[in-house]
Amino acid sequence: MISPAMIASLVFGACGLLAAAGVEFLLRTLADEAGVNRWIFIAVPGLFAMLFALLFYQDARRKIKRLGESVSRGILIALMTWISFSLLATVVWCSPKQFGQCFGHTLLAAGIVGGGPMLAAALIGGILTGVIIIRPAARKGAE
Repeated sequence: MISPAMIASLVFGACGLLAAAGVEFLLRTLADEAGVNRWIFIAVPGLFAMLFALLFYQDARRKIKRLGESVSRGILIALMTWISFSLLATVVWCSPKQFGQCFGHTLLAAGIVGGGPMLAAALIGGILTGVIIIRPAARKGAE
C-alpha cells in the first residue's frame, strides 16, 4: 500500500505544477532575464511542493482525522513553497549585496502574482489528500 506522504507528494506536485502553469508567462520572463532555462522555474514550485508534502504528511493516517487538518497542512505547504521559490529566485536574480531587500521584493511579487494559484493548489491538494487518507480509515471504522 502506498504511504500517505507519497500520495500527498504526488497530489501536491501536480497541483504545484498546475499553479506554476497558471503564471507561466511571468516565470518565463523571469527565467529569460536571469539567463536560466525557463522549465526550471516552472518545475521548481511543483518539486518544492512535493518535498514539503513528503515532510508534512509523514504518519498522516494516524495524525489526520478531519479534512480541515489536511487543508491546513496544504496551506503550510503552499507557504513553504512560496518562501522557497522566492529564495531561489532571489539567489538566481539578485546580487549578494542587496540580498535582503531583493528577497523582500521577490516575496511580495511572488505573493501577488502566484498567491491565487498557489492558494487554489493548496486547497485542492489538501482536500484531495485528506479525502484519500481519511476515507479508508472511515471505512475500516464502519466495518
